[in-house]
Amino acid sequence: MKPVIIRFKREHSIREKILLWLLGEIIPIHAKFYTKRKPWGLRTQNLLSYPENTLGKELGKFLQSEKLQPIPRVERHDAFHILLDFDTHVNNEAAMQFFLIGNGKISPFTLGTAAFAGLILPEQWNNFRIQYNRGKKARNIAKWDFQELLTENFEDLKKIIFHLPIRNGKLLEKIAAFEN
Repeated sequence: MKPVIIRFKREHSIREKILLWLLGEIIPIHAKFYTKRKPWGLRTQNLLSYPENTLGKELGKFLQSEKLQPIPRVERHDAFHILLDFDTHVNNEAAMQFFLIGNGKISPFTLGTAAFAGLILPEQWNNFRIQYNRGKKARNIAKWDFQELLTENFEDLKKIIFHLPIRNGKLLEKIAAFEN
């Protein structure tokens, strides 16, 4: 597996740089941990070829804007970013882990990242609490197959997560199947 490169920006504090470095070290281990997950086999350019307004296209745009490529076996992480409205700034990366824990996605990586972020970013505790509660209120997405959702309407998926009504019955059936 190619090493994960996380860009260190000058505006990051020492604590943020430590968290970024740690994430860069752990992500390849995290990917190896999920050997049962099949890599999507998609690059950013593949995702950009999806039709407009689909999860695939939006994911491609996100990765392109961040100058990133999907990491095999952890591609869904990038889908979390765009569906849950978290950018890749360190504070938001950490806050997303608290959202996911509140949402029921309990994994060693999620718990470890949240614990470490809570220790080194105490000024973010209120935001972490808010995101945890936001995750508890959202529809549980832990079992969703995001690769299978790449052709689905991006806005409909966001609405489903946050309990807003949609008219796409087939998508609702697909989501219900993931949850059972």
